[in-house]
Amino acid sequence: MAMAKITVYSFSGSQWAGVVHLTLAEKGFTKELDYHVQDVDIGAADNFDPAYLEINPNGTIPSLTSTSLPAPLSESTDILRYLDSLRENNPLVPKAAKSKTKGQQIIDLVHSSAVDTNIIFFDARDVEELDNKKSNWQKRFIDTRQHRLEQEHATHPAHPFYNRKLKENGILYTAYQNTDGAADAAFFSRSNHCYIEFAAGLDQLESLLELPYAVGNQITEADFHVIPWLSHAMVAAGSNRSEIHNFSALESTIQKSVDGFKVGPRTREWWANVARTSSFKTVFPSLR
Repeated sequence: MAMAKITVYSFSGSQWAGVVHLTLAEKGFTKELDYHVQDVDIGAADNFDPAYLEINPNGTIPSLTSTSLPAPLSESTDILRYLDSLRENNPLVPKAAKSKTKGQQIIDLVHSSAVDTNIIFFDARDVEELDNKKSNWQKRFIDTRQHRLEQEHATHPAHPFYNRKLKENGILYTAYQNTDGAADAAFFSRSNHCYIEFAAGLDQLESLLELPYAVGNQITEADFHVIPWLSHAMVAAGSNRSEIHNFSALESTIQKSVDGFKVGPRTREWWANVARTSSFKTVFPSLR
């Protein structure tokens, strides 16, 4: 049987693309021999290109196409499980019902809106935070997305994606353009609440982790979802990318909303364990 031709749609700054690259490394896939990577520049909003939306209707990264699949895969969970099914070595989906259920709880948690790392990247709790983000890359990123969405919507007015996404991105776009103090106050209050929820999510993760890995003695799919999420959160908080084990920036960022917040000891132990694996070292030589 001919080997399937696999294309992974990815971007270096994509959080959930990390799930796919960890899986490829763990399962021993070789770039160009076993799969090809097609970069989709999120910074240029190329994920909103109509051609890419044909592959991924949500305009998100990652995606995967394969000659052995009837349709593209557009969710990191599905992509991991597909790649896992292709090779028997280092199975990532637990067979035991208890482990599988616990793993799914962890996956659902880190993919939930309550712990969306965009909260740390883009939300602001006061004028100083907002002004800092306005003067940094965040405003350029939001502006680029808004302008690309407006452009594509004008060209493809009947496309269902653009109207919905314009409204979604428009919330942040308006907040970053706004000079009305009252509107800022509402944004600051909402942002503070989001940080409180984010802290609660980290506490929930602390209670779910089994150790030494997410659901016990073996690396599984749950680990490969938490790793890129937590790494991305650390980057969003301003961590030094080379200081993989330093949670201080993340903690101090959250402490502004939740006094005394600390990343828990189980989470720290879990992180130290996964950081020693070869797949982690391959994909995360630094935080991303």
